[in-house]
Amino acid sequence: MAFLNLLMHSLIESPSAAASMPITYYLPKNAAGDSKPSAYLFYPLAGGHIRMPAGLHLSFAPLPSYGILYTAQGSGSLTAGEQHYALSANCFLLFDCKNGFSFSASSSLEYDLLYLNGSAMPCFYEHLQENNALFLPSLTASGLFGYLRPLLPDGAQTLSAFAFHRMITDLLSELVEYSSSSESSIVIPDYLRQLKEYLDENFFKDISLEALERQSGINRYRLCREFKEYYFLPPLQYLHTARISKARVLLTETTLKIHEIGYQVGYESTNQFIHHFKKVTGRTPAVYRAKKR
Repeated sequence: MAFLNLLMHSLIESPSAAASMPITYYLPKNAAGDSKPSAYLFYPLAGGHIRMPAGLHLSFAPLPSYGILYTAQGSGSLTAGEQHYALSANCFLLFDCKNGFSFSASSSLEYDLLYLNGSAMPCFYEHLQENNALFLPSLTASGLFGYLRPLLPDGAQTLSAFAFHRMITDLLSELVEYSSSSESSIVIPDYLRQLKEYLDENFFKDISLEALERQSGINRYRLCREFKEYYFLPPLQYLHTARISKARVLLTETTLKIHEIGYQVGYESTNQFIHHFKKVTGRTPAVYRAKKR
């Protein structure tokens, strides 16, 4: 049975009067994998961008899966088993569905949700639970957004099985490192925050380490080391994730040609664009567009 059907059957509380749309509107979509999921790899089950109106409450029976949640805006709560989490904008949460779970929206709550599984998940989950790192109240501060960008809201549906496994492994491994060596209240230096903002806003420009070094007045090797320390990716790798994120939107929502999209997001060479796109998503831009359509 497809995971979405399992999710539907596990709904143990009828939506409140706040639900103005069919129940399927508040559920993610099935993740279409390349082949039958392998228990040895992390694999997606369902994912999507959800908008819950204020006052809506959804409660589910136990399911054999895990969930990754990122809140874009609004407020509410999620209860998984005996754990209760207060949600606001930019929260990250990894939760176990095996003891049942529920969502509640205090105000209009908008979030990205990915259900997934894999044989290594219990190991990662238990380690993060022991280190109080299942829930991050400020994802922007943690810098993990660079890893989630290609996966959420529904990017997992277009990744190859091995690309998805690699990216989830990277994400969970960085969470483990973060929980073992950092404090969640760590203060990011101003020059690094400004550098990240610059990359987010100017990803389409021709940006080099030399230029970043001149702009910040800091040696490029130190810049790379410290940027990765706080944001888990070197500056140029972070830049590529920003570019590919925008390219995914353009491939899905426009009829622009591949080379036009590559140019718009900052690549002078189409081959270079295809190389980086495939490195991040596991597919060429053309294959990605075809599967989305």
